[in-house]
Amino acid sequence: MKRIIILTAFSLFSLTVVFGQVQFKSKYPDIPIVDVHVHISGSNTVSEYLTIMETVKKQYGSNLACIVGLTTGRREPLATLTAAGKNRFLFATNDVSPIRGFIDTSSEIIEYVQNGFVGNKFWFGAPYRRLKEGEAGITRVDDPRLAPYFSKLEKANVLMTSFHIADPNGPFDNRQVWMADPVYYWEQIRAFENVVAKYPNLTIVSAHGAWLVCQDAQLDFLRYMFSTYPNLYVDISATFQYMPLVNYDNLRSFYIEYQDRILFGSDFGGRVANKAEAFASNFALLETDQLISGDLTGVITGNGLMVKGLNLPKEVLEKIYYKNAVKLYPGLKELMGVK
Repeated sequence: MKRIIILTAFSLFSLTVVFGQVQFKSKYPDIPIVDVHVHISGSNTVSEYLTIMETVKKQYGSNLACIVGLTTGRREPLATLTAAGKNRFLFATNDVSPIRGFIDTSSEIIEYVQNGFVGNKFWFGAPYRRLKEGEAGITRVDDPRLAPYFSKLEKANVLMTSFHIADPNGPFDNRQVWMADPVYYWEQIRAFENVVAKYPNLTIVSAHGAWLVCQDAQLDFLRYMFSTYPNLYVDISATFQYMPLVNYDNLRSFYIEYQDRILFGSDFGGRVANKAEAFASNFALLETDQLISGDLTGVITGNGLMVKGLNLPKEVLEKIYYKNAVKLYPGLKELMGVK
Protein backbone atom coordinates (compact mmCIF):
# COMPACT_ATOMS: atom_id res chain seq x y z
CA MET A 1 0.00 0.00 0.00
CA LYS A 2 1.26 3.49 -0.78
CA ARG A 3 1.77 6.31 1.63
CA ILE A 4 -0.55 9.22 1.06
CA ILE A 5 0.29 12.46 2.79
CA ILE A 6 -2.13 15.38 2.66
CA LEU A 7 -0.58 18.73 3.51
CA THR A 8 -3.35 21.13 2.54
CA ALA A 9 -5.64 22.32 5.33
CA PHE A 10 -4.15 19.85 7.80
CA SER A 11 -0.73 21.46 7.50
CA LEU A 12 -2.10 24.43 9.42
CA PHE A 13 -2.21 22.11 12.45
CA SER A 14 1.20 20.50 11.85
CA LEU A 15 -0.44 17.16 11.18
CA THR A 16 0.73 14.29 9.03
CA VAL A 17 -2.17 12.27 7.66
CA VAL A 18 -1.41 8.59 7.24
CA PHE A 19 -3.84 6.27 5.49
CA GLY A 20 -1.74 3.35 4.28
CA GLN A 21 1.44 3.03 6.35
CA VAL A 22 2.65 4.50 9.60
CA GLN A 23 5.05 7.39 9.08
CA PHE A 24 6.67 7.55 12.48
CA LYS A 25 10.06 7.71 14.15
CA SER A 26 10.05 7.96 17.92
CA LYS A 27 11.38 11.16 19.48
CA TYR A 28 12.05 9.20 22.66
CA PRO A 29 14.23 6.16 21.90
CA ASP A 30 15.61 6.49 25.43
CA ILE A 31 12.25 5.66 27.05
CA PRO A 32 11.82 1.92 27.63
CA ILE A 33 8.32 0.67 26.85
CA VAL A 34 6.53 -2.13 28.69
CA ASP A 35 3.50 -3.73 27.03
CA VAL A 36 1.47 -5.21 29.88
CA HIS A 37 -1.15 -6.91 27.68
CA VAL A 38 0.03 -9.38 25.03
CA HIS A 39 -1.56 -12.80 24.51
CA ILE A 40 1.06 -15.55 24.47
CA SER A 41 0.22 -19.07 23.31
CA GLY A 42 3.67 -20.56 23.89
CA SER A 43 7.42 -20.20 23.48
CA ASN A 44 7.03 -19.95 19.70
CA THR A 45 4.90 -16.82 20.20
CA VAL A 46 7.53 -15.43 22.56
CA SER A 47 10.21 -15.91 19.90
CA GLU A 48 8.00 -14.17 17.34
CA TYR A 49 7.61 -11.15 19.62
CA LEU A 50 11.35 -10.93 20.26
CA THR A 51 11.77 -10.45 16.51
CA ILE A 52 8.96 -7.88 16.46
CA MET A 53 10.58 -5.94 19.31
CA GLU A 54 13.82 -5.69 17.34
CA THR A 55 11.93 -4.65 14.19
CA VAL A 56 10.09 -1.92 16.10
CA LYS A 57 13.38 -0.55 17.41
CA LYS A 58 15.17 -0.68 14.07
CA GLN A 59 12.33 0.64 11.92
CA TYR A 60 10.57 3.07 14.26
CA GLY A 61 13.11 3.86 16.98
CA SER A 62 10.86 2.77 19.87
CA ASN A 63 12.43 0.78 22.68
CA LEU A 64 9.84 -1.93 23.32
CA ALA A 65 11.88 -3.31 26.19
CA CYS A 66 9.59 -5.75 27.95
CA ILE A 67 6.32 -7.64 27.42
CA VAL A 68 3.98 -9.08 30.01
CA GLY A 69 2.55 -12.18 28.36
CA LEU A 70 -0.88 -13.48 29.30
CA THR A 71 -0.86 -17.28 29.26
CA THR A 72 -2.82 -20.03 30.95
CA GLY A 73 0.35 -21.46 32.46
CA ARG A 74 -0.86 -24.90 31.49
CA ARG A 75 0.61 -25.22 27.99
CA GLU A 76 4.30 -24.85 28.81
CA PRO A 77 6.28 -24.52 32.06
CA LEU A 78 7.17 -20.99 33.13
CA ALA A 79 10.87 -21.85 32.87
CA THR A 80 10.42 -22.68 29.18
CA LEU A 81 8.60 -19.43 28.50
CA THR A 82 11.13 -17.38 30.47
CA ALA A 83 14.07 -18.94 28.65
CA ALA A 84 12.46 -18.21 25.29
CA GLY A 85 11.91 -14.59 26.36
CA LYS A 86 15.62 -13.92 26.96
CA ASN A 87 14.96 -11.72 30.00
CA ARG A 88 12.51 -9.48 28.16
CA PHE A 89 9.26 -11.14 29.23
CA LEU A 90 7.20 -11.61 32.35
CA PHE A 91 4.13 -13.80 32.43
CA ALA A 92 0.70 -13.61 34.05
CA THR A 93 -1.66 -16.53 34.26
CA ASN A 94 -4.82 -16.19 32.21
CA ASP A 95 -7.82 -17.37 34.21
CA VAL A 96 -10.84 -19.09 32.70
CA SER A 97 -13.96 -16.96 32.40
CA PRO A 98 -16.27 -17.65 35.37
CA ILE A 99 -19.51 -16.91 33.53
CA ARG A 100 -20.35 -20.56 32.88
CA GLY A 101 -20.11 -22.96 35.80
CA PHE A 102 -17.72 -21.03 38.04
CA ILE A 103 -14.95 -23.09 39.62
CA ASP A 104 -12.87 -21.37 42.29
CA THR A 105 -9.33 -21.45 40.87
CA SER A 106 -7.87 -19.00 43.41
CA SER A 107 -5.66 -21.64 45.07
CA GLU A 108 -4.18 -22.61 41.70
CA ILE A 109 -3.58 -18.96 40.79
CA ILE A 110 -1.88 -18.26 44.12
CA GLU A 111 0.42 -21.22 43.51
CA TYR A 112 1.26 -19.90 40.04
CA VAL A 113 2.16 -16.51 41.48
CA GLN A 114 4.25 -18.06 44.25
CA ASN A 115 6.17 -19.89 41.51
CA GLY A 116 7.01 -16.85 39.40
CA PHE A 117 3.95 -15.60 37.53
CA VAL A 118 3.41 -11.87 38.12
CA GLY A 119 -0.37 -11.92 38.46
CA ASN A 120 -3.66 -13.11 37.05
CA LYS A 121 -5.77 -11.98 34.13
CA PHE A 122 -9.49 -12.19 34.95
CA TRP A 123 -11.93 -12.15 32.02
CA PHE A 124 -15.50 -10.97 32.56
CA GLY A 125 -15.92 -9.27 29.21
CA ALA A 126 -19.64 -9.65 28.81
CA PRO A 127 -21.96 -12.57 29.62
CA TYR A 128 -23.69 -12.36 26.24
CA ARG A 129 -20.45 -13.49 24.62
CA ARG A 130 -20.45 -16.72 26.63
CA LEU A 131 -24.08 -17.55 27.37
CA LYS A 132 -26.64 -18.73 24.86
CA GLU A 133 -30.06 -17.11 24.95
CA GLY A 134 -31.91 -18.32 28.03
CA GLU A 135 -28.86 -20.07 29.48
CA ALA A 136 -28.23 -19.55 33.19
CA GLY A 137 -24.88 -18.32 34.40
CA ILE A 138 -23.05 -15.63 36.33
CA THR A 139 -24.06 -12.37 34.70
CA ARG A 140 -22.50 -9.83 37.10
CA VAL A 141 -18.92 -9.70 38.31
CA ASP A 142 -20.14 -8.80 41.81
CA ASP A 143 -22.09 -12.06 42.06
CA PRO A 144 -21.71 -13.41 45.65
CA ARG A 145 -20.41 -16.71 44.27
CA LEU A 146 -17.23 -14.92 43.19
CA ALA A 147 -16.64 -13.31 46.60
CA PRO A 148 -14.40 -16.07 48.07
CA TYR A 149 -12.30 -16.03 44.90
CA PHE A 150 -11.59 -12.29 45.08
CA SER A 151 -11.13 -12.40 48.84
CA LYS A 152 -8.44 -15.11 48.63
CA LEU A 153 -6.56 -13.30 45.87
CA GLU A 154 -6.69 -10.05 47.83
CA LYS A 155 -5.35 -11.74 50.95
CA ALA A 156 -2.52 -13.35 48.92
CA ASN A 157 -1.65 -9.98 47.32
CA VAL A 158 -2.13 -11.27 43.78
CA LEU A 159 -1.97 -8.52 41.17
CA MET A 160 -5.07 -8.61 38.95
CA THR A 161 -3.52 -7.95 35.55
CA SER A 162 -5.74 -7.05 32.61
CA PHE A 163 -9.05 -7.38 34.47
CA HIS A 164 -11.50 -7.37 31.55
CA ILE A 165 -14.96 -5.96 32.23
CA ALA A 166 -17.79 -5.07 29.82
CA ASP A 167 -17.34 -4.21 26.13
CA PRO A 168 -17.18 -0.92 24.19
CA ASN A 169 -20.33 1.21 24.31
CA GLY A 170 -20.08 4.25 22.07
CA PRO A 171 -22.14 7.46 21.92
CA PHE A 172 -25.73 7.57 20.68
CA ASP A 173 -24.92 7.74 16.99
CA ASN A 174 -22.01 5.28 17.13
CA ARG A 175 -22.77 2.50 19.60
CA GLN A 176 -20.18 0.12 18.05
CA VAL A 177 -20.69 -3.56 17.38
CA TRP A 178 -20.00 -4.82 20.88
CA MET A 179 -22.20 -3.72 23.78
CA ALA A 180 -24.73 -1.46 22.12
CA ASP A 181 -27.27 -1.38 24.98
CA PRO A 182 -26.17 1.39 27.39
CA VAL A 183 -28.38 0.10 30.22
CA TYR A 184 -26.77 -3.34 30.08
CA TYR A 185 -23.35 -1.71 29.74
CA TRP A 186 -23.75 0.41 32.87
CA GLU A 187 -25.03 -2.57 34.81
CA GLN A 188 -21.72 -4.29 34.10
CA ILE A 189 -19.69 -1.20 34.98
CA ARG A 190 -21.46 -0.62 38.29
CA ALA A 191 -20.98 -4.29 39.19
CA PHE A 192 -17.27 -3.80 38.50
CA GLU A 193 -17.22 -0.77 40.79
CA ASN A 194 -18.72 -2.89 43.55
CA VAL A 195 -15.80 -5.32 43.25
CA VAL A 196 -13.19 -2.53 43.25
CA ALA A 197 -14.82 -1.02 46.34
CA LYS A 198 -15.26 -4.28 48.24
CA TYR A 199 -11.63 -5.37 47.91
CA PRO A 200 -9.55 -2.22 48.53
CA ASN A 201 -6.30 -4.19 48.90
CA LEU A 202 -6.78 -6.01 45.60
CA THR A 203 -4.70 -4.09 43.05
CA ILE A 204 -6.49 -4.14 39.71
CA VAL A 205 -5.13 -3.20 36.29
CA SER A 206 -8.33 -3.05 34.28
CA ALA A 207 -7.95 -3.96 30.62
CA HIS A 208 -8.93 -1.58 27.82
CA GLY A 209 -9.34 1.47 30.05
CA ALA A 210 -12.11 -0.48 31.85
CA TRP A 211 -14.01 0.30 28.62
CA LEU A 212 -14.76 3.71 30.08
CA VAL A 213 -13.11 5.53 27.17
CA CYS A 214 -15.73 5.59 24.40
CA GLN A 215 -17.88 8.50 25.60
CA ASP A 216 -17.07 11.73 27.43
CA ALA A 217 -19.43 10.72 30.23
CA GLN A 218 -17.53 7.45 30.58
CA LEU A 219 -14.27 9.37 30.99
CA ASP A 220 -15.92 11.38 33.75
CA PHE A 221 -16.93 8.16 35.46
CA LEU A 222 -13.38 6.84 35.18
CA ARG A 223 -12.20 10.10 36.76
CA TYR A 224 -14.58 9.37 39.62
CA MET A 225 -13.27 5.80 39.88
CA PHE A 226 -9.64 6.93 40.00
CA SER A 227 -10.34 9.64 42.59
CA THR A 228 -12.31 7.20 44.76
CA TYR A 229 -10.40 3.90 44.50
CA PRO A 230 -6.59 4.04 44.77
CA ASN A 231 -6.34 0.31 44.01
CA LEU A 232 -7.50 0.83 40.40
CA TYR A 233 -5.29 1.26 37.32
CA VAL A 234 -6.03 0.74 33.63
CA ASP A 235 -4.14 -0.45 30.60
CA ILE A 236 -5.07 1.22 27.31
CA SER A 237 -4.89 -1.84 25.08
CA ALA A 238 -7.24 -1.88 22.07
CA THR A 239 -8.60 1.59 22.87
CA PHE A 240 -6.79 3.69 20.27
CA GLN A 241 -9.31 3.15 17.48
CA TYR A 242 -12.06 4.52 19.74
CA MET A 243 -10.29 7.79 20.57
CA PRO A 244 -12.30 9.83 18.00
CA LEU A 245 -15.54 8.99 19.87
CA VAL A 246 -14.66 11.42 22.67
CA ASN A 247 -13.68 15.08 22.78
CA TYR A 248 -10.00 15.37 21.93
CA ASP A 249 -9.10 17.95 24.61
CA ASN A 250 -11.01 15.99 27.22
CA LEU A 251 -9.13 12.79 26.39
CA ARG A 252 -5.72 14.46 26.33
CA SER A 253 -6.41 16.21 29.64
CA PHE A 254 -7.51 12.91 31.13
CA TYR A 255 -4.24 11.19 30.16
CA ILE A 256 -2.23 14.02 31.69
CA GLU A 257 -4.36 14.27 34.83
CA TYR A 258 -4.20 10.55 35.57
CA GLN A 259 -0.75 9.77 34.19
CA ASP A 260 0.04 7.79 37.37
CA ARG A 261 -2.82 5.33 36.77
CA ILE A 262 -2.45 4.48 33.06
CA LEU A 263 -0.27 1.71 31.57
CA PHE A 264 0.54 0.91 27.97
CA GLY A 265 -0.91 -2.28 26.54
CA SER A 266 -1.60 -3.55 23.02
CA ASP A 267 -3.86 -6.64 23.37
CA PHE A 268 -1.87 -8.13 20.51
CA GLY A 269 -1.66 -11.86 19.93
CA GLY A 270 -1.61 -14.33 17.09
CA ARG A 271 -4.52 -12.73 15.26
CA VAL A 272 -2.85 -9.34 14.69
CA ALA A 273 -1.19 -8.80 11.31
CA ASN A 274 1.70 -6.37 10.71
CA LYS A 275 2.45 -6.21 14.43
CA ALA A 276 5.49 -3.91 14.21
CA GLU A 277 3.46 -1.34 12.28
CA ALA A 278 0.55 -1.73 14.68
CA PHE A 279 2.87 -1.04 17.63
CA ALA A 280 4.23 2.02 15.85
CA SER A 281 0.68 3.28 15.23
CA ASN A 282 -0.08 3.08 18.94
CA PHE A 283 3.15 4.82 19.89
CA ALA A 284 2.55 7.55 17.30
CA LEU A 285 -0.90 8.23 18.75
CA LEU A 286 0.65 8.82 22.16
CA GLU A 287 3.78 10.72 21.09
CA THR A 288 2.64 12.85 18.11
CA ASP A 289 -0.38 14.74 16.77
CA GLN A 290 -0.52 12.69 13.57
CA LEU A 291 -3.82 11.67 12.04
CA ILE A 292 -3.71 7.91 11.60
CA SER A 293 -6.28 5.45 10.34
CA GLY A 294 -7.73 3.46 13.23
CA ASP A 295 -7.48 0.41 11.01
CA LEU A 296 -3.69 0.44 11.52
CA THR A 297 -3.84 0.24 15.31
CA GLY A 298 -4.10 -3.51 15.53
CA VAL A 299 -6.63 -5.68 17.27
CA ILE A 300 -9.93 -4.32 15.98
CA THR A 301 -10.46 -2.22 12.87
CA GLY A 302 -11.25 1.43 13.31
CA ASN A 303 -14.26 1.37 11.00
CA GLY A 304 -12.62 3.98 8.81
CA LEU A 305 -12.18 6.50 11.63
CA MET A 306 -9.16 8.77 11.59
CA VAL A 307 -7.44 9.17 14.94
CA LYS A 308 -5.50 12.27 16.02
CA GLY A 309 -2.50 11.63 18.24
CA LEU A 310 -2.41 13.05 21.77
CA ASN A 311 1.17 14.40 21.60
CA LEU A 312 1.73 13.76 25.31
CA PRO A 313 4.61 15.33 27.24
CA LYS A 314 7.70 13.18 27.78
CA GLU A 315 7.20 12.93 31.54
CA VAL A 316 3.68 11.59 30.98
CA LEU A 317 4.89 9.08 28.42
CA GLU A 318 7.55 7.81 30.81
CA LYS A 319 4.90 6.88 33.36
CA ILE A 320 2.53 5.30 30.85
CA TYR A 321 5.29 3.45 29.03
CA TYR A 322 7.12 1.91 31.99
CA LYS A 323 7.20 3.70 35.36
CA ASN A 324 3.68 2.71 36.40
CA ALA A 325 4.29 -0.88 35.36
CA VAL A 326 7.56 -1.02 37.31
CA LYS A 327 5.65 0.12 40.38
CA LEU A 328 3.07 -2.68 40.09
CA TYR A 329 4.54 -5.78 38.43
CA PRO A 330 6.74 -8.02 40.60
CA GLY A 331 10.26 -8.43 39.27
CA LEU A 332 9.92 -5.85 36.50
CA LYS A 333 12.26 -3.31 38.06
CA GLU A 334 15.02 -5.92 38.38
CA LEU A 335 14.37 -7.31 34.89
CA MET A 336 14.69 -3.88 33.29
CA GLY A 337 17.48 -2.64 35.52
CA VAL A 338 15.73 0.65 36.33
CA LYS A 339 15.49 2.56 39.59
